[in-house]
Amino acid sequence: MNSSPTGVGLKTLILTEKPSVARDFARALGIRGKHEGYLEDSRFIVTWAVGHLMELASPEDYDSRWKPWRLDTLPIIPDVFRYKPLPKTRKQLKIIQRLLGSSAVGRVIIATDAGREGEVIARTILMAVGFSAWERILRFWTSQALTPEIVRAGLTKLRPAEDFNRLWKAGQTRQIADWVVGMSCSRAATLISRSNMSIPRSAKGKPEDDVFSVGRVQTAVLALIVDRKRNRENFVAEPFWTLRACFANAKGEWWGVWCKDGLRRMTAERDAERLAEKITERTGRVASVTVRNKRQPPPLLYALTDLQQEANRRFGLSAKGTLQVAQNLYERKKCLSYPRTDAKVMGSGNVDLARILVKTLSQVYPDRFDGLDETRLQVSNRRVFNDEKLTDHHALIPLAPLPEGATDDEKKVYELVLKRFAAAFHPDYQFEQTDVVTVVADEVFETRGRRTLQLGWKRLYAEDDAGPYSSKVGEDEAISENLPALEPGDPAKVKSAVVQRRMTEPPPEYSEALLLKDMSRPERYVTDGVLKKIFRREVGLGTQSTRAQIIETLLLRAYVVRRKKYLLATEKGCYLIDTLRRFQTARILASPEETARWEERLDRIARGDGSDETFLNEIKKMVTQMIDEFKAGSKSLGPCPACGGEVILGKRDYGCANWRKADGGCRFVVASEIAGLRISPAILSALLSNRHVGPLSGFVSDLGEPFSGTLRLTRDNGVWCVHLEPGETPTLKASTDMIGKCPQCGGDIVDNSKSYGCCNWREADGGCRFVIWKEMAQKPITPQLAGELLLKGRTGLLDHFVSRKGKFFSAALKLVQEGSCWDVRFDFGEIAPDGTPSKVIGKCPACGGNVVEGPRAYGCDQWREADGGCNFVVWRTIAQKEILPAVAAQLLEKGETDLLSGFISRKGSSFSARLRLSTDGPPPPRVVFDFSDASGT
Repeated sequence: MNSSPTGVGLKTLILTEKPSVARDFARALGIRGKHEGYLEDSRFIVTWAVGHLMELASPEDYDSRWKPWRLDTLPIIPDVFRYKPLPKTRKQLKIIQRLLGSSAVGRVIIATDAGREGEVIARTILMAVGFSAWERILRFWTSQALTPEIVRAGLTKLRPAEDFNRLWKAGQTRQIADWVVGMSCSRAATLISRSNMSIPRSAKGKPEDDVFSVGRVQTAVLALIVDRKRNRENFVAEPFWTLRACFANAKGEWWGVWCKDGLRRMTAERDAERLAEKITERTGRVASVTVRNKRQPPPLLYALTDLQQEANRRFGLSAKGTLQVAQNLYERKKCLSYPRTDAKVMGSGNVDLARILVKTLSQVYPDRFDGLDETRLQVSNRRVFNDEKLTDHHALIPLAPLPEGATDDEKKVYELVLKRFAAAFHPDYQFEQTDVVTVVADEVFETRGRRTLQLGWKRLYAEDDAGPYSSKVGEDEAISENLPALEPGDPAKVKSAVVQRRMTEPPPEYSEALLLKDMSRPERYVTDGVLKKIFRREVGLGTQSTRAQIIETLLLRAYVVRRKKYLLATEKGCYLIDTLRRFQTARILASPEETARWEERLDRIARGDGSDETFLNEIKKMVTQMIDEFKAGSKSLGPCPACGGEVILGKRDYGCANWRKADGGCRFVVASEIAGLRISPAILSALLSNRHVGPLSGFVSDLGEPFSGTLRLTRDNGVWCVHLEPGETPTLKASTDMIGKCPQCGGDIVDNSKSYGCCNWREADGGCRFVIWKEMAQKPITPQLAGELLLKGRTGLLDHFVSRKGKFFSAALKLVQEGSCWDVRFDFGEIAPDGTPSKVIGKCPACGGNVVEGPRAYGCDQWREADGGCNFVVWRTIAQKEILPAVAAQLLEKGETDLLSGFISRKGSSFSARLRLSTDGPPPPRVVFDFSDASGT
C-alpha cells in the first residue's frame, strides 16, 4: 500500500459510511465529477462504504473441523480473529482499495458516523486493504446534520485518527464478543435441542430448520416476551371494590373517590358496602382546595424507536415496516432526515436549518405552524438544540414537503414527523389543576379537576388524540373538567354513593410498540441499582438501527409469532429460555442485565479506563463455562433406576430416554427444581450413581426459610421417585411473615415494608431495634438471604453490591455482636466465590490488616465501607495491564515493584514503569507510577 507523506498537489480522500453522506460532502465542496464508486475533482476524492463492508470470518474459515456442528468441537474461539469481505459489497471494497493505493492520494479523512460502529466500519476497511499510514489519516467528527456549512466547518477541525483508537477497540471488542457468544451458544443450544426427547419442531418440521440461535440481545428480548406469556398464564384475577360519591351544594355537583393512606381499592365487598351506608344521606365538608397552574412542554423530537412505537400504536405498522417507510422518505423522496438515529434533539449548529425548514414547510402546511412561538427557534431552546444529548445523528425531522405520489403509509409516517417537528416550536400546553379533598363521616374522598388555559402545542393533536402525553384515566380516579368553584369549609351533601366492582388485570400482551418501549428502557426488569443507571442513559437492548431486525429475527426463528397486533412467544421460544435458565452460567443470556454489564465495560474501554483484552478473556471464559454446562446437560447423566435406560435433560425436567417406546415407555422423571433448589446435571448424576446426594444447602421451605437436606432415590409401590429429607430446620411458627429468630432478644423477625425487623420493637422498655434492611449497598436482600443469615449467622459470598463510588464488590453478610446489640456487617475476604478461603498476599500498609485477592482487586479485609473502615486497594488491572498476585505481593512487601512493561496510555501507546506506594496526600497509601528508570517510554 502506498504510504508516502502528504505532498503538494496530492488529493484528499474522504471515506464516508454511505453514498448519501458522500453526496452531502460533494455538495458542500462543489465536487461534480462522478465515477463508479466515488466522486472526484482536482482536490478531493469522496468514496463510501455501504454500512459494513467486512465481517468476522466464519468458523470454518479458521478450521475445517468447525464446519460441521458438533458439541465436541465447541467452544469456537480462534487465537486471532480475522475479517473477510461481505460478498455483496466486495466490488465497492476493491474500488476503495484502488483509490487508497493511488499515488495521487495524500491525506485520508475518515468521515463515517461519529460513533463506535462508524469507527469499526472505517477501521475494518483500512485494515482489510492494508492501509496503515496513520500519520496521513485524520478524523472528521460531528453529530449534526451534514449541511454544507457543517461539513465545511468540520473539515477545519480534523483530529488525528489515532485519537479514536480506544473507540475502535471498544467497537471491535463488542463485535468479537457477540460473535463468540453467538457462534458457540447457538450451535450448542441447537445440538442439545435436536437430541432432546421433546423438541418443538418448526413449521417445516425438518431438524435442519430448527436452529436455536442465541445472542446477547435477541435472547434477552425473547426472555421478555416469554416472561410476559408466563405472567399472563399464571395471573389470577382478583376482585376489588371502589367507592365513588356524588357531592352537591349550592355551587354545583362533583364526584369524589374514597381514599385511605393513598389506596383507593378495597379487597372486601362488605367493607365498601359498609362505607357506602355510612356516608349515604350525610353532609360533610370540603376539607381543602388546592389550585395550581401547570404546563407541559412540547414533546421531544423523534428518535427512530419513538417513531416506530407511535406508528405501531396509531396505525399498526411493524417496526420493520416503519423503518422501511422512513428510509424511503429519506433516500428516495428526500423529505426526511436520516432515520436510524437515537437522538431526540438537534445540535446548536442546526438553528439556522430549523428556521429555514419552518419557513419552507409553513408555506405548504400553514395549519401545522399557525401559532408558532418564534422564541423557541433559538439556541436557548435546549429541548430542541442540545449538543450534550446529541449522538451520531440528530433527531428525525422533515427536510422538505412530501412529494406527490406518496403511499398511504408514507403519508402517515411523514405526518407524524411533521407534526412532532412543528409542535416543538409551539407554546407549552397550560392548564389549571384543582385538587379537592372532601371529608364526610371521617372518610376522605379525592377529586381532581383540570381546566385548559392554553392549548399550545396540543392544538396540533386535538383532531385525533391527546398526543404523546395521552394516557388512560384509571377507573379508580375522579377527574373532572368542570368543577364548581369550591372553597374549604363548603358543605358537601352526599347525593349518591356507588360501589363499583372491578377485577385486577394481567400485564398486557406485547404489541411491537410496548416491546420497543421495553427494549429502549429495560431498567424496570433489572434489580441491580448500577445497571439500572446504565439503562437510564439512553442504553437499551439493541440500537435504533437493530431493534426492528431483532424482532424480525425472533419471528424468522419461530421463537415468536404475530397474532393480530401482538407478539406471542411460541413453544420453541419458551423452550429455549427454559433451557438456558436451567444452567448457572447460560441463564445470564436470558436477562437484560448482561447487556448493561457489557455496555459499562465497553464504555470504560472507549475512555481508556478498561482493557479490551481482559474483557474478551472474561467473555471467552464465560462461553467456555456455558459450553461445559451444555455438554453436561446433553450427555447421559446416569442409568435410569426403573429400566436401565439413559437419563437425559428433557424439555423442562430430567427423564428417561426410553419414554417413547411402543409399550408406553419409561416414565421416570426428576424435576429440575426441588423446594427452590435448581437441580444441576452434576447433582442428578451423583443421585443416580449413589441413590442419594447431600446434604445440600439452598432448599427453601414454604415459609421462605432456607434449609439443608438430602435427596434420596426410593421405590414406592414399584415407582421410582425422589424424596427430600430435610436436615437442619429452624423452629418456626405458622406465619408467612416470620423469617427467623432475633439474635438480640429471641423474638420473631418479620417481613416489613423496608426491612426485616424484630416484633418486639414496641416493648415498653424501648423495644428491640435489631433490623436487616431489605437493600444493602444497592443489592436487594431477599427473605431467603435474611433467613440464612439469621439461621447460620452469616451468608455465603454475595456479588453485585455497589460501593459509594459506584463500583461493584463482593462480600458475605454476617451477624456481629457489640455489647448487648447485634448488627449486620459486610465480611470481606474470609471466603472466595467457590467457598475456599481467600488467599492473603500481604499486609495492608494502611492498617496492618490482611490484603486478600478479590474478583476485581486486592483489598484490605478490614474494609467496612459502611462504618468507615480501611479502603486500601490495589486494582487487578492498571492502565490495561493485569497485575498478578506475585506483583501485588512485591508491591506490598517492598513498597515498589520491578520495572513492568505492557501498560497502555489513554492515547493507546504502550509504556513501562514501576508501581510504587505513595503516602503523599490523604490516607490510605495510593498506587502510583514511577518512571525514574523507565527508558524508552
